[in-house]
Amino acid sequence: MIVSLHKHLLYGNKGEMEKFFAMAQRAAFLEFIGLSHKKALELPDTAKIFLSAIKLAKQHFVHPKEAPRLDALKIAKTILSLHAGHEALLEEERLLSAEIARVAIFGDFSQADLLSLEQEGRRVLQFFCMKSRLARETTLSPELLFIGTEYDLDYFVGINKERTQYPKMVEIRIERSVGVLRERLTLVREELARTDADLRIFCNALPDLQHGLNECLNDYTLNLVKYDAATPLGDSLFAIEAWVPENKMKALYGLLSSFNIQAEEIAVEPVDRIPTCIENRGVLKVGEDLVHIYDVPAHTDKDPSGWVLCFFSLFFAMIISDAGYGLLYFILALLLQWKMPIKATGAHKRFVKLFLILSLSCIVWGVATASFFGVEIGPNNPFRKSSFIHSLAVRKASYHLAEKDDVYHAYLKDFPSLQEADSGHDFLMKTAYTKEGVQKYAALEDFYDNILLELSLVVGIIHLSLSLCRHALRNPIGLGWILFMCGGYLYFPTYLDATTMINFLGWVPKGAASSIGLQLLAIGPGLVCLIALLQKKKWMAIHELTNGIQIFSDVLSYLRLYALALAGMVMANTVNTTLGIDVGVVGSIAVILFGHAINLSLSTMSATIHGLRLNFLEWYRYSFEGGGRLFNPLRLRK
Repeated sequence: MIVSLHKHLLYGNKGEMEKFFAMAQRAAFLEFIGLSHKKALELPDTAKIFLSAIKLAKQHFVHPKEAPRLDALKIAKTILSLHAGHEALLEEERLLSAEIARVAIFGDFSQADLLSLEQEGRRVLQFFCMKSRLARETTLSPELLFIGTEYDLDYFVGINKERTQYPKMVEIRIERSVGVLRERLTLVREELARTDADLRIFCNALPDLQHGLNECLNDYTLNLVKYDAATPLGDSLFAIEAWVPENKMKALYGLLSSFNIQAEEIAVEPVDRIPTCIENRGVLKVGEDLVHIYDVPAHTDKDPSGWVLCFFSLFFAMIISDAGYGLLYFILALLLQWKMPIKATGAHKRFVKLFLILSLSCIVWGVATASFFGVEIGPNNPFRKSSFIHSLAVRKASYHLAEKDDVYHAYLKDFPSLQEADSGHDFLMKTAYTKEGVQKYAALEDFYDNILLELSLVVGIIHLSLSLCRHALRNPIGLGWILFMCGGYLYFPTYLDATTMINFLGWVPKGAASSIGLQLLAIGPGLVCLIALLQKKKWMAIHELTNGIQIFSDVLSYLRLYALALAGMVMANTVNTTLGIDVGVVGSIAVILFGHAINLSLSTMSATIHGLRLNFLEWYRYSFEGGGRLFNPLRLRK
């Protein structure tokens, strides 16, 4: 439900301002509007420290040891300090490893012994390297001693009276021997392990850090409101504007009764962007989550949460179109609910609730269409005979059998035994044939496909008509397009010599449907043109008639429900009957499981994307403005 908002001016004694704002923050139903238009306060450094610490804490595995009981800010600073030290140790480890790799070939020696040798022998010892290929092509000085080769480099030690440079050689300066470097590397790695353990222990205090961040942000938002309150009469008065929900007016005056503060409703200015206050509970809150995927409703919109949830569940079920897959969803949803932590947030609980709704919708629609893991169920099976779609197919067969129309004669040509049929079910049975060793029923398959296709179009017409009806008070032109869609549904099947559900169920005969449909096809656009002229007072309003193309294409867009469901059913049936051939029992089971897993994944993605798309693109077009901003009252973060 979208609640109307009123704009109020709050003014009173500045001495009570801080206490009033603190109470308003706990009440959580006032969104304050700054009057001073000052530059917003910068986020405090404390909040930045908490954010950085929380980000680091989420990256580390939980340590079995409990975190120390310290102030949250001190924990955050400790985590940042430990992380900085850990990063410095990692860099030192990298540099030590690189240095060891550079000087290891010269072996372990004492720098003191080397210096003593140079002083006593009055010689200078130098270390060099050069490309092995160049070393083989170069005549080396006798003062150079070959040490060894690593990769494509040769290493040498030069003993000279003074420092000497050799062409094409690179001198290697050794400040610490490999032994000293390895000792330091061992110490660094031990220190890394200790630092990592300490860091993980402190990261166990993630809940404390989040609580500290919430308190910091609560103080920040409270100070922000105080900062933005104007003081038009020096230090004695303050004033600030606020958006107040219509159903919270009594609560507002109850809050103000404790203070020397007044509230006056003021006019909404054209430049004001009125926020959207949505209040839903229970199942409708689940629908609200779906609405926010696409956009925030405008404050002038009607809340679409319930409508979106209802039709998304229907579309999802129509695309999955399998009771077996719905049963898997249901089991998974129950497992998620069972494993859900006690302290799980509302969003997690609503997701599981949505999962349960979708799974039950799939089970109901799968039973109605007699589909279970793509298994071909015989027409005499009680599960199929009691299904909704089979009942419609029998009624359709009975209609053609009684009318002896073109459909009947077309099947009679291929199945002569059809003339002995005495009921709709018998009609379906007489069209049996064998394909690849499997018995099939031509009329049954054709009627099922035709009914599912028609149901997709009917659901689309109903869905779009409801959208136009919801917006009829602001845009009555939609009533004309509803008549146009109904007329098209009644007339075009007759034009195509097709039999629809309203015909074989006996609601409207074909002749009457054609006549009524043709009239509605004329009346609908005529009404659109008339209302447009009355509304806009200009003959240019006739361009509204071009929206008929959009209406027609939007209705046809619902055929995706049938197409995606058919693709999923065909793939499931193919997995069951074809993929498991000639691979043995174990191989067949593996292929079938893998095939159904792939089909279920693809069907789930299709059902989610297209189920939402039909709401957001086709349905929203006629009853949703969007572009709103959510009502954001001053409140305590939890």
